[in-house]
Amino acid sequence: MSARTSSVDEPGIGGQVEQGTADLQPRGVRFTILGPLSVTGGGGHGPVSLGPPKQRMLLAVLLCRPNGLVPVELMMDALWDGGPPKTARKNVHVYISALRKLLEDVGAGGRLVRRGSGYLLLVGDGELDALRFRSLARAGREASGHGALASAARLLKEALKLWSGPSLPELRNSRTISAEAERLGTRFLQVYEEWAEVELRLGNAREVAETIDDLMELHPQRERLRAAHMNALFQLGRQTEAFAVYEDYRQFLAAEFGLGPSPVLEAQYRSMLA
Repeated sequence: MSARTSSVDEPGIGGQVEQGTADLQPRGVRFTILGPLSVTGGGGHGPVSLGPPKQRMLLAVLLCRPNGLVPVELMMDALWDGGPPKTARKNVHVYISALRKLLEDVGAGGRLVRRGSGYLLLVGDGELDALRFRSLARAGREASGHGALASAARLLKEALKLWSGPSLPELRNSRTISAEAERLGTRFLQVYEEWAEVELRLGNAREVAETIDDLMELHPQRERLRAAHMNALFQLGRQTEAFAVYEDYRQFLAAEFGLGPSPVLEAQYRSMLA
């Protein structure tokens, strides 16, 4: 791995992406934000203790913006939701010092760098699950665009498997972190929808039908999920259930928004009736 970090083209928390240099040779350290926050050290060490809640929040803020500058003002806003105490800036620097020690202990010393009015955490592409997710999703999308559907399905599924649950659930009391977690969750849904559509093009409806129900219940407004569910059921010969998915969605839109399904979904439904 090069010592030069790669830029992030899907930035999270505000701040300009900056290139940095540090010793980014693989050390086995792993950062996780696609689920509860965790840091796993190299050398076979398990997850390490991340300290008090505010320190964990600060680490999450930095990991939501890997290799990107996070201003101290934004850190204070994230940690105290716009109402920082007079000692907030001093407290942030205390947490920064503790995080530097933590990173040093797991073989990632020199990664938390000061830049002007903020800090950035230098992370290699293989060290943060969110970066790995992004890379796999992009590769899957490119494979799909080139007609390599089997490869696309495999890559997209590998990306989805990186998730262990909702992003950063234990830190959602911070509005800033909650917004970042929602952004990541939206990306998960988009990649799941892409995966489902590729699998359906391959004729692999069963796994789609078996995995989509919970997501539809949580996100009833997402039309691509409804369309994928309809297609999966129809491919499996469960036409009545497929039609019921459409009717349920039509009623949901009418009740919640006074709208109807899009022309695309309506055309899909009519083609199934033919």
